[in-house]
Amino acid sequence: MPKFKRFRASGALLVAATLLCRTGAAAVSDAGPIKIGLILPFKGAYGAAALSVMRGYEIALAEFNHSIGGRRVEIIQADDELAPAIGTQRFNKLVQSDKVDVVAGVISSSVGIALSELADKAKKPLVLSQAHADEVTGKFCSPYVARTSFSANAYQYAAGKYLAGKGLKNVVTMGPDYTAGRAFLGAFKRGFEDHGGKVVEQIYTPFQTTKDWSAALTRAKAANVQAIYAFYGGNEAVQVVKQHADFGMRKTLPLLGDQWVYDEMIWSALGDLVDGVEYTTVHYPGIDSPANRKFVEAFRRKYNEDPDVNVVFGYDNAKAILLTFQKLGGKMPENQAQFIATLRGLEYDSPRGRVRFSKSNSAQLNKLYVVKTIKGADGKFSRTLLDQFPGAPDLPGCEKSF
Repeated sequence: MPKFKRFRASGALLVAATLLCRTGAAAVSDAGPIKIGLILPFKGAYGAAALSVMRGYEIALAEFNHSIGGRRVEIIQADDELAPAIGTQRFNKLVQSDKVDVVAGVISSSVGIALSELADKAKKPLVLSQAHADEVTGKFCSPYVARTSFSANAYQYAAGKYLAGKGLKNVVTMGPDYTAGRAFLGAFKRGFEDHGGKVVEQIYTPFQTTKDWSAALTRAKAANVQAIYAFYGGNEAVQVVKQHADFGMRKTLPLLGDQWVYDEMIWSALGDLVDGVEYTTVHYPGIDSPANRKFVEAFRRKYNEDPDVNVVFGYDNAKAILLTFQKLGGKMPENQAQFIATLRGLEYDSPRGRVRFSKSNSAQLNKLYVVKTIKGADGKFSRTLLDQFPGAPDLPGCEKSF
């Protein structure tokens, strides 16, 4: 996929030129389209996740008929290649050359932190779909930055607390050695140990370059603990789960994980290794709410499959931006910090629950679900709900006034 292109990959996002010929066409034409610059890592470890985010955008844009306030919505893609320096280049091109109204997306926490600093200096709204590092709404918080998912602490502190409360006494953690890996597993350690558990060792593996996890798995086995708790995603999650099974550790040292380690995005690659696994997630297709039923049905009609969790992140990212433009009458305020202030005041029903924003511009994580993956008689996998529990707050540390 090219690093830059006008997004025309799906008919769902095309807006017929004839729409501009209706009454009021001159005013619409003068205003031009609303431009959203969407930065995602289309290649590499998180390429599949980037595609899922794009699909979430398609579902959200269809709900708004691809226009706000009489202006069509145009998506301009950029590939950050999971590198902060490249993400910075892409941001600058989107803002300076493509003249986007808002920059969005971003999966990598390292890229998200770099772009948060850049957005603050450029006074350009940045609405992150993922980039869960706590620093985004802490040290690097900004009146020009919001995140529509949640912080690392909100998810993993709550997960650590939950597992400690279920009687798990000691674990080893494993994850990629970059910003998100350390943020997620650091938060898990705090939640687990604050509630009686013990993280005996934290093992970090080089991000995007590790292919052989035998050394890390051997260290985990030697720690003499009850389980491994892991944070991996995409290709790395597939490799870790497979090698853990190849080592014969599934029964002797269970590999516990979150929605990225076992989510549907990688089921086809893992095959029967997902049968019977239990994990935490912020969304699964069976959530019984009108908003989720509508979302899942729309996705199934378009793709003939269930959405994975990254689709929901894309959907929520797009919906928050579109709802904000709707409240603003389809116009970007002269003081563009007002765009983020307006977004921060939103409340809406998402497939994963009610979305509200904190004072530091992060969507609050109201609820996590514990699900089990089961293989049916037809050979297909589905998820059943085992439990649910509340998320944790964001960490303090935002020093900028909003």
